[in-house]
Amino acid sequence: LYHTKRKILNLKNYHDEARAMRDIEKFLTQPIVLFKVHHTLWEDIVEEMIQKLAREKPELKLDIYATLKSVICSAADYVIPECIQGITETSHGPTTEQSFITVIGNTNAVTDTQVVMCLLEKPFNFGIGAEEIRFICIVLCPTKGKHTKSAVEVARSYSTLLADDRLRHNLLHTHSAEEFAHEFEIECTRIQKEHEKREKAANTTNASLKSKTSLVYRNTMFFPGRDLVDDFKRRAKHYLSDYIDDAKDCTSIQKMISATLFLYFSLLLPGIAFGVLNQYYTHGKIDAKNVIVSQALAGLLWAVFSGQPLVVIRTTIPVVIYTKIIYIISLNWAEDGSFFYTFYTMTGLSNSFFLIVYALTGVSKIMAYCSRSTDEIVGLFISIAFAVDSVKYIVKEFNLHYCFSEATGLANGTDGLVKRAVDAAQGCNTTVPILNLLLVCLTVYVGVQIFNFKYSPYLNADKRVLVADYALVVAVAVGTFVGTYVFADVKMAKFAVDEERALFQLVDFQTPPAVAIAAAIGLGFVMSILFFMEGNISESVVNNPSNKLKKGSAFHQDMFVTGLINAILSIFCLPWVHGSLPHSPLHVRALADIEEHIENGHLTEKIVYVRETRLTTLCSHIMIGISIIMIPYPLNMIPIPVLYGLFIFLAITCLGEFQMWERFVLIFTEQNLYPPYHYVRKVLRRSSIASR
Repeated sequence: LYHTKRKILNLKNYHDEARAMRDIEKFLTQPIVLFKVHHTLWEDIVEEMIQKLAREKPELKLDIYATLKSVICSAADYVIPECIQGITETSHGPTTEQSFITVIGNTNAVTDTQVVMCLLEKPFNFGIGAEEIRFICIVLCPTKGKHTKSAVEVARSYSTLLADDRLRHNLLHTHSAEEFAHEFEIECTRIQKEHEKREKAANTTNASLKSKTSLVYRNTMFFPGRDLVDDFKRRAKHYLSDYIDDAKDCTSIQKMISATLFLYFSLLLPGIAFGVLNQYYTHGKIDAKNVIVSQALAGLLWAVFSGQPLVVIRTTIPVVIYTKIIYIISLNWAEDGSFFYTFYTMTGLSNSFFLIVYALTGVSKIMAYCSRSTDEIVGLFISIAFAVDSVKYIVKEFNLHYCFSEATGLANGTDGLVKRAVDAAQGCNTTVPILNLLLVCLTVYVGVQIFNFKYSPYLNADKRVLVADYALVVAVAVGTFVGTYVFADVKMAKFAVDEERALFQLVDFQTPPAVAIAAAIGLGFVMSILFFMEGNISESVVNNPSNKLKKGSAFHQDMFVTGLINAILSIFCLPWVHGSLPHSPLHVRALADIEEHIENGHLTEKIVYVRETRLTTLCSHIMIGISIIMIPYPLNMIPIPVLYGLFIFLAITCLGEFQMWERFVLIFTEQNLYPPYHYVRKVLRRSSIASR
């Protein structure tokens, strides 16, 4: 029989509990660390840790056999008598932290508390709830002693530290036992300072609540731009670190390179597709070249001046549709479309004005009342819009090129050569739409397969993640190669641009009638609502607590910067941009270190650390700016179907981020195979889909 008893322990407070820090300082005077252990049996790991303690401290005259009995059950070598693990709160409810375990041993073999730490080379499976252990801490204490020096209290001190994601992340990237101990000391100091800062903030808040006449209370009085100033102050102290902190190790540099390439292709290629649509809707007034110039300029400004650079700004399908509406309305004043530029500029400037007003008045605070479902509904809407737009393109190609000979009045037995000649005269070519469909499916298939390669058993974990990071790049390269070289004989549509148009050309502003001014203000206000919602929801998704960001949000500052950027774009009649989904959460994920755990047979992922840097946004948009010289050649070698396949790929890879999608999938899942998520445990199975 196996008897288990569990108890919830509070984390140690290193500000209030002096004994906790004293325990850590004692360990750091002579740290005993086993580094990158390769054993696969629990008893072998423990025995090596105890022997390490005996070698490092011969004065203890340690009885190794008696010590082993205190941490290994005599009846079964794989059973741990007493241990501490962490519990983390995730979007799916509380889960056991499976990356570390603190083993407690009470023995008369020691007269004073002894601690040994171990970092395993590969995750070790201790059984259910402890299947991915990398850190082991053994705490040995005498059987008799003060309560504050008991094994549980000492183990709680070390478990509090190991429960910190950032500490574990940094320790995993050390290269020796000495470096491990040094990094452990640095992180202990950081955690102690965080506890002190948290306690000081709590005391300040309590004091301000007790005395409404205090200075703290007076400083919170509202004035225009107060929240904007607060955002700037909060982010200004991290500005330099946004450039230098996360470019110091090979893993971070590799992550940043892959994230930069992801942003480059995921912004450039859809930008070309949106440019093709804009060119069609505005009769050449705005084309793909304008979209790329807009993306490069706006992205560079965003990388330098934004508060949260992980948010991705770009032009979107709603903006393209809105541009079409503006063009149609502008024809009321000039049928040749010459008034479009003036009307477009007025609408853009009024939109920017409202966005700046929102930033100065702190309207973004209402996002505190938006639930997770609000964010996910908008995100799913954008993902579905991507997929629908791609399907519409395929249907349009079939309607355009797939003709039927019966419509020509020819009999079914018409000679093949005559039939092909008639079809050619009508512009019919069944090869083109079928190839378009093939390239869309090929791009999606290759991208999804490489993206899911990280879940395969091949290679090691780091190499699998490296391959998965370049899924988008490889998918586009394969689709382009097949469409351009394998089917070189098939003539496919390519985007065209006005090569004589200057990159930056001020709008030739015409004197507008009063009705046009009123219409532009109305359209600008409606569009500002769209920008406000999508921008703030993108920011909210990026700053989700599950992403473990440390530098804080900047809703008001980013809204202000968005307004200024769009004002500049409007003056040059370039497409507008705003914070968008699904690129923003995918950007965060590309820069994140992710832990995978198995819980009740289901694989779950948890973000441990995210590199909060401006370099990926800056470098990717520099590359986009350089790409302007590659228009039209060689960028027009990329078949348009590959661009629409990219849309579907982005939509599919983003679905895993939405809990609403997970609930929807439960409709088709056998109930006995439901994942162990909180909404499955707490809600009746028949109502778990509709309940929020």
